[in-house]
Amino acid sequence: ITTLDGILKFHWHAMMHDYAGRLRENRAKNPDFTNFACVCVLDLAHLSSSQLTSRALDIIKKQAEIDSLCFPETMSKMMVINAPRFFTLTWRIIKGWIDPRTAGKVELISSRSAWEKRLRELVDVDQLPSDYGGEAESTETTLMRTAPEGMTRQITHLMHCRVHASHSEEVKTDEELEVVVYTRGTTGATFSVVDAKDKKGTPFESGVTVQYDLPTGELPENVPPAVETITKMRIPGPVNVKVRADSKSGRFSGTEKFLIVYNFYKK
Repeated sequence: ITTLDGILKFHWHAMMHDYAGRLRENRAKNPDFTNFACVCVLDLAHLSSSQLTSRALDIIKKQAEIDSLCFPETMSKMMVINAPRFFTLTWRIIKGWIDPRTAGKVELISSRSAWEKRLRELVDVDQLPSDYGGEAESTETTLMRTAPEGMTRQITHLMHCRVHASHSEEVKTDEELEVVVYTRGTTGATFSVVDAKDKKGTPFESGVTVQYDLPTGELPENVPPAVETITKMRIPGPVNVKVRADSKSGRFSGTEKFLIVYNFYKK
């Protein structure tokens, strides 16, 4: 789901199969069941204005068009939580893409205490994830069910690199770490992975280049980002690992983004 086409296909698959499966499941449990609609939660914590690009807004616009045309009345309520102040202006733009009835189902709440209370009003606590004020399993636990065999947790970090940038994560005693980097940066960067507490900076890996090569005539939204596993072997814990990026251009070039994915496996 790293291209616009892939994201739209995934959304279509979710509505046609996952949504439909849940509908049939509820029908089997309750013969009197006649209506099924979703309560959607959009968590905008840590969202920055630079992430709301025209590409991101285009995804929202096209998904809204699909839902309005093919899946009307499938949303009971959408809660947009932890929304930063600048999102108010963005929401005004998005509202113009959806019908007034759907727009009326959307609520924006920034205060955690306020949105937790509102979610408990809309959702039974045994169905609400624990990280959103309920008693059901956390969203992290749910997502990890689809993880590759042996993976115990995953952490992501969006790195902004102009000249140099770094980020550290702790690997526990019973874990091994794999580091994967994604980017659409055409300049690219050279990555190294070192022990953050080793003053000598002895690297686990070094000199790994990650760079996006856009074919001539293609649009970025149609071509997957560059992806590189920068650890040849998993790094065993316990250790504090630092991932460092050095831009391949000079200090006068623009900032590029790299998504660092830390995959933790059981030893």
